[in-house]
Amino acid sequence: MTDSRASARFAVYFVPPTGSAHYQLGSGLLGYDLRARQASPLPDFLRPEWQTSASPYGFHLTVVEGFYTDPERLGDIEREMRSCLACLAPGADVGLSGGHIEAWDDGETWVQRFTPSPALLVLHTLLLSRLSEFATASPFAGEVAEGKYNRPFEQARMRLLQTPRGLDTFQPHFTLVQPYGGFQAEELQVRLEALMCPHPALRIAALALCLKPPGETHWQILREVPLETDLAETD
Repeated sequence: MTDSRASARFAVYFVPPTGSAHYQLGSGLLGYDLRARQASPLPDFLRPEWQTSASPYGFHLTVVEGFYTDPERLGDIEREMRSCLACLAPGADVGLSGGHIEAWDDGETWVQRFTPSPALLVLHTLLLSRLSEFATASPFAGEVAEGKYNRPFEQARMRLLQTPRGLDTFQPHFTLVQPYGGFQAEELQVRLEALMCPHPALRIAALALCLKPPGETHWQILREVPLETDLAETD
């Protein structure tokens, strides 16, 4: 069995541009700026213990799960990612619509959830199917062993792709609060909706190959790749 302590984790995220109001709002809620790799003060309605799970990831939307891998394969993963992005037709509408606030996990997790465009769903499927080949271990292995994700199609996905999620049940979202431990759920929802309602739709121009090195607690952006990528740029 692979020792995850000696493995890196990689993922493909959509991270809004640094200067966008959406990115600044999301990073402020999490108390961590993924692009700058630095902490920031939380708003007064959130406590540090309510962001211990979400904060280390930074403000992002997951396109491919954070699989474990051999650090020596990161170059191969980047090349495969670029090859996938190059398959999109020029001007493909890779976007998100219908943004709204949802509470998951019995109110412990608060997200801004979106509906993916057809092109984004295709890209997610292509990237997941190709990049899961580089996974040495799955972050879902423990939950599956405990009996979670035990429906037949989820078990089939675990065997083939090392994740029970995604594909036709892909739920693109930005995690805003996790794990929420307060008792003012209605007030929290009102605050989150007020902050995020100006951003109900997003267009994706680039995806980020992200990394959590062995022994590190926070994620970082290894490389950002535009959707209309040039394969000649790959080292």
